Amino acid sequence: MPRAGISKYRQISQDLAARIGGGEFKPGQPLPSQALLSKEYGVTLMTFRQALSVLEADGVIAQLPGRGTFVTPVPTLDLRSLNSLAEDLRAQGVELATVVLSSRRRALPASAAASLGRARGEPALRLERLRRIGRRPAVHQVSWVPLPWSQTLLSVDFEQASLYRSLEQRCQLAIVRATESLRARALPASVAAAVGKPAGRPVLVAERITYDARDTPVVYDLATIVDDSISILARRAQRGVELSWEAES
Repeated sequence: MPRAGISKYRQISQDLAARIGGGEFKPGQPLPSQALLSKEYGVTLMTFRQALSVLEADGVIAQLPGRGTFVTPVPTLDLRSLNSLAEDLRAQGVELATVVLSSRRRALPASAAASLGRARGEPALRLERLRRIGRRPAVHQVSWVPLPWSQTLLSVDFEQASLYRSLEQRCQLAIVRATESLRARALPASVAAAVGKPAGRPVLVAERITYDARDTPVVYDLATIVDDSISILARRAQRGVELSWEAES
């Protein structure tokens, strides 16, 4: 395994990642103890822990205090669920990091205004977020929330709080349903700059309109899927079809 010019701990992290990708260690499965693996690789615990830190930053493993080190489960996003993206993944043991790129009042563009049944140019909250799995950009998301709820949400820290939960708790809204469409598109330059991907590459865009108990549209979302490991899985049966997002480890 030794390779000139590459530090020992990075060689170990690459080898472990290859073993995980090859199926030796399954998603959700604990790795052998650090003492055992450091002995197997012939390095000190300190060096081996550096390798684990690299894998954890890349979203390949999760180190849980008092429990051990686990291979990150394969994220599955159920398209039938009204949970937020982060909540869906957290339920599977995957922590999705959220970076808020902007959260401010803006004039509704034509597409969002039409979807929300509002006038173009009406003030609304524009929330732009980047979702990461480890260090990998996974989803770029822009959400529009109209008045009167937008004013209440301006002070929310959306790196810590869910948009849906904030609407329920701060705005007293009951989120009951959503419509969602999926389209293949070319990655626009504005999103490409935010996610560090080349503009024009094919991506999948999910457009969602969320409704409250009065059937009023309260959120318009555009989520651009930029991680190549994420796909849609269809489970077909005689009584219907189940759809879910999946991402390879």
